[in-house]
Amino acid sequence: MNTSAHYGTGPIDHAFLALARQHQPTTGFFLDFAGPVPDFEVLTRRVIRRAAELPALNLLRPAERGRQRRRWRPRTAEFDAAVHCRQRSGLSGPGELAAATNALLRQPLPGADHPPWDLWLLAETTESTESAAITKSAENTENTSTTSTASGAIDGDGVVVGRFRLCLRVHHAVQDGVGAAYTALALLGDATVAGPPLYPARRPTPAGVLRGASDAVRQLRPYRSWPTLRVPPARRTAWTSQDVPVRDVRRLADAWGISVNDVCLAGLAQAVRAWRLADAASASGCPDLPILVAMSTRGPGEQYVPGNHVVGYRLVLPSGTARFADAAARVRRQTDAVRRTRTRDARRVVMQNVPHRVGEWAMGFVKNAVPIGASSVTLADEVTCLGAPLTGASMFYDVHDALLAYVSFTRAGGVIRCGVVYDEALPNAAHLPHHWREVIDGSSGGDDSPTLPPATAATTDGRKPSGRPGRPGRSG
Repeated sequence: MNTSAHYGTGPIDHAFLALARQHQPTTGFFLDFAGPVPDFEVLTRRVIRRAAELPALNLLRPAERGRQRRRWRPRTAEFDAAVHCRQRSGLSGPGELAAATNALLRQPLPGADHPPWDLWLLAETTESTESAAITKSAENTENTSTTSTASGAIDGDGVVVGRFRLCLRVHHAVQDGVGAAYTALALLGDATVAGPPLYPARRPTPAGVLRGASDAVRQLRPYRSWPTLRVPPARRTAWTSQDVPVRDVRRLADAWGISVNDVCLAGLAQAVRAWRLADAASASGCPDLPILVAMSTRGPGEQYVPGNHVVGYRLVLPSGTARFADAAARVRRQTDAVRRTRTRDARRVVMQNVPHRVGEWAMGFVKNAVPIGASSVTLADEVTCLGAPLTGASMFYDVHDALLAYVSFTRAGGVIRCGVVYDEALPNAAHLPHHWREVIDGSSGGDDSPTLPPATAATTDGRKPSGRPGRPGRSG
């Protein structure tokens, strides 16, 4: 893999670089594993060795001025392991783990002559010598005999040996969420596993182009129905999450004839409704809420390419709808239209051809039309790191003045994690994932099925995504 090539910045990269003048646009993953806390030196050696092969992790920020301001600079020095791999150990429980995770939203990324990424090991339990020895053995055998549980992992003697969280952070101008997913799998995994879907380019439809123009016009008009989402930002952000089993969401999706992602979005609509109606001042009703839904445009062979290969579309969350099933039907009609009109392909072409300044301009108008962003990503269930199985993950994006909340749905380890990063100025925003979980837990497909139009034949934008690519093959 060529890590010394010169890569240019695209319009969205340029927008995040401009945003960095007032805010650190950080994305990445919080990944939870059940098992012995890894030996930090072993983990660091693996990460630094593999990072050298991943183009996005070998780039420095572009120059501020001059002819090279639109090109990433390749690093010229060796990685400094103390800068890129860090740890916090001895966290006493979930409360301290959550606080340490939230502190990373405010922690500066490596700067100056260091590529803007790092990996943090957060250890919730104090590691024993025996447990560390198990981890060192795992590096050689790539296999340990442990069983995952909610509180950690159980060894052969029935003893819980702990759990830990790995936090990959990267500057959003360097990499988008799907790119960060491939990077995380490449840096950490014991074996090659499937990454998120890739989408080969197709010819856009006229309807897809018109949809893009319509969304652009809507961005020019401020959305005023949710004054709660127009509060002055506190510029203090936090992350919170809730998990539900994939099988429960799949059961609803199959019963209703919609996708798992549609169920997640419909559940979000109901969660937003509960959040709004919990405020006594808003108890008279709840309007619908437009959000920005991210879509990856990474195609085959672009798993590790630097930059943002992502577009978005405007989806109206049916939060004004009281029944979950009816909300699901309204979401399904919108996502079907996105697939049918090949909105992904239309916006891919636009991003490949517009001037760089357009990305910055569009970012400035997002706050007018879509006060919340959303995305979804899938990681393989069989991911392990130094023998410890992945039990859950959350893609995150640290929000800013123009976007006060970001919701991600991450499938990994047999669960879907609804993660929310929010500005603390939003009242009770930490309750959103709890409301979402209550909606999913309290629903069944049975007689409460939505009335849906005939399903489109395609699964994703009119075709199946490309195969199951993994990370570059290597061990240890």
